[in-house]
Amino acid sequence: MVTGTGIDIVDIQRIERLIGRYGDHFLNKVFTAAEIKYCRSRARPGPHFAGRWAAKEAFYKALPASCQARATWRAIEIVPVPETGGRPRIAVVSESLGRELASAGIASFHVSISHEKSVCVAMVIAA
Repeated sequence: MVTGTGIDIVDIQRIERLIGRYGDHFLNKVFTAAEIKYCRSRARPGPHFAGRWAAKEAFYKALPASCQARATWRAIEIVPVPETGGRPRIAVVSESLGRELASAGIASFHVSISHEKSVCVAMVIAA
């Protein structure tokens, strides 16, 4: 059963400017070590960071209000799943958020990220 949906669109250059201005401080505040490693391994990291930013925003929007306080930037991780051709998956890495989600009856998330020339869009479905 779908319990929530969220969508977000991000200007890739905006994220690239934030990375250029604040560097590792920005990256470590928003992304997990695994996300940073993955994005930096790509030929153009900017769109991958922007896609993850959009997915995290969409995730937050898909949550019920009772769970949003625990949904910090690094409470989840957007990771590629090799056996699905690299499709992204949301991993909840915060135990407290995991407990809140379980209490709210949310057992899974579906995420889709799409990159275009200057923007990334992400959609999350909570179920």
